[in-house]
Amino acid sequence: MTNDSVAFSNMPPRPPLHEGPHSYHEPPQQPTPSKSVQRTKTMRSNLGNAGNKMRGLFKKKDNNQDSSSLKNTTREIEGGTGGHPRTYSTSSSSQRTGGPGWERPGIPASFGSNEGFDQERPHSQAFSFYGDNRYHDTHSQIGDNSSPDALPSSALPSDTSAHPDPMSATTALATSHSHSNSNSNSNSHDEDATNSNHNSSKQQLEQPLSPQAEELMRELEQVNSAIARAQQEVVSEAEKKQALQQQLEETRRQLQVQEQEYTQIEHKFFEHTRAIRATDDDLSTIRDSFKLLKYSIARLIMTLNKKADKEKATEKFTSKWPTLVTGEVEAAHINLLAEKLVHESLVQNIFRCPLYPGLEVNDAFSSVSDWLSSHGSPFSVRLRQQLAAIIVKSQKDSELQQAAHAERTRVIDLIYNDLADVYHPFMRDNDSQVDEEKRYYAKVTDIVDKAMKLAIAIRGQEVDITTLDTKEGEQPFDEETMVDVKGKTTGIVRFCICPPFVGGDGEHGFLEKGKVVIA
Repeated sequence: MTNDSVAFSNMPPRPPLHEGPHSYHEPPQQPTPSKSVQRTKTMRSNLGNAGNKMRGLFKKKDNNQDSSSLKNTTREIEGGTGGHPRTYSTSSSSQRTGGPGWERPGIPASFGSNEGFDQERPHSQAFSFYGDNRYHDTHSQIGDNSSPDALPSSALPSDTSAHPDPMSATTALATSHSHSNSNSNSNSHDEDATNSNHNSSKQQLEQPLSPQAEELMRELEQVNSAIARAQQEVVSEAEKKQALQQQLEETRRQLQVQEQEYTQIEHKFFEHTRAIRATDDDLSTIRDSFKLLKYSIARLIMTLNKKADKEKATEKFTSKWPTLVTGEVEAAHINLLAEKLVHESLVQNIFRCPLYPGLEVNDAFSSVSDWLSSHGSPFSVRLRQQLAAIIVKSQKDSELQQAAHAERTRVIDLIYNDLADVYHPFMRDNDSQVDEEKRYYAKVTDIVDKAMKLAIAIRGQEVDITTLDTKEGEQPFDEETMVDVKGKTTGIVRFCICPPFVGGDGEHGFLEKGKVVIA
């Protein structure tokens, strides 16, 4: 086997001829840049700006390395022979990758004897085994690198000539370095432009504002401060509201507890006083009972209006009150004096009784109560309440109730006879003709029963309720304790129909005004 055949056997196989107007020996056409090439260029321009600072730091070092690589490559190309394979290595590549540089496979001299093949392509283009201009395109894509060491092995030119042109290799390497330097310069210009724009924007911001803009800025600051204060106030008011809400809930809880305690105390108090009081009445119910009693007496007298005998009436009133009636009684005063007659009988026989009408202990109780009161002892009130409770709880057929019933009958007869003498003979004639329920005696009985019930209720109270004496014909009218039948407010009291009932002090006092006639 000859040397030429060995050389050609070492060559990589040729691909088949492509369809088209050109043949293998025709000069190849320039390929159209692909999308990957365009993207590579775009990435180069974007990454260039980011690497300006790093290039600035290592610019001097890279220039020295590039110059050294260029000199070594030129020296190797100039010292090579056509019959032996040439090795393309750089010191920078070995330093960066940590190993020996990449080597181009050798091409025998017999391969370069094909003069037609060598002459068909220009020396400025790198021709590959596949018939395309790969070196030129790849070098143009990555020409922004600082040195040719970064080029991959597929991008380096393949020399098929036995006698390569040293000037062509040197020119190609110089062109690569020129592209790298130009990219570095463009990146430097971009960085300067960016810094210039930043400085201009800063200067624009530092320019003084117009008066109108300053006024708007002040207003904006005031509004912002007002909003901030309002927000703080809202937060403060919310906290106050929460605190007040908690206090309100706590107060309500305490109020509920106190109400429960008050209810318990009130229940215990009523239970205690119920055991002492003769009845469940209090001062308010006693006052109502007085009003009802007065109304019953006034209604009874109104039913007897104009039924009185003037002579009999004058005789009865003169014998009863000799100083009050000195002549013939006026027709308008007959009913008023008859009402006075009923009230006076009730007061003397029931309300002024020391304990209860008809009991034998009334005089003894009066003596003991006066003695205790004179010595400042409150036990007289407790004693009165206990005795009243005993009377109420006693049986109806007991000695106490029988004595009280006898006194009740005596008072009823006394009042009925006095009225019958005034209204003679109408009352007795009427009672003899009508049923028992419609008789005047029944009406008088109802009045006496109400008076006795009211008397025992008064004896069971802690307040001692008594009547006030009125000096008829001498005492002036007192509107705090008296009421005139005709509504007068000044004058001398001519006679008193019903005396006032008073008891206790100003805080827990009782008062039922008396009914009088002013002269």
